[in-house]
Amino acid sequence: MPVGSVIAWPLTSLPSGSESGKWLECNGQAINGSHYPKLALLMSHTPDYRGVFLRGLGSTTSTHYNIVTHQSGALGELQGDSVRNVTGWFISQASDFDNSNNADQKLFKTIGSYNSRRKIGNADDWNKMIKFDMSKVVATSNENRPINIAVNYLIKAQ
Repeated sequence: MPVGSVIAWPLTSLPSGSESGKWLECNGQAINGSHYPKLALLMSHTPDYRGVFLRGLGSTTSTHYNIVTHQSGALGELQGDSVRNVTGWFISQASDFDNSNNADQKLFKTIGSYNSRRKIGNADDWNKMIKFDMSKVVATSNENRPINIAVNYLIKAQ
């Protein structure tokens, strides 16, 4: 395996032979040129792959959900997280979404009233403003991520 190769390693201990410094963690550390001259010719620091997913360089188009181009950033560039935009609002004349036993409707909550400024007879037409909360039906967190398992990324140093 050439110097500079990166592997996913499922253990906390380094691979055999690491006692002589054959592998380094990909944690952004500076590379000592006197210890790792071949690796130092390639880079000054190990890549920092902690807490991120690796993605193949380039782009491809898929058609499984309309036509979508999936595109990486530049080689070595950290690309921020993103989701497709979801927009909308709605008003309902339903009296109460909060007491629904329907699993699909548990993500909705009545948050107030909205005067549509329509008249029905002599009365204003008051509707309910509806808010949705995805955490009521799917797992949520402060980041977007697929199901995953942690590994140590190591780089061949010599």
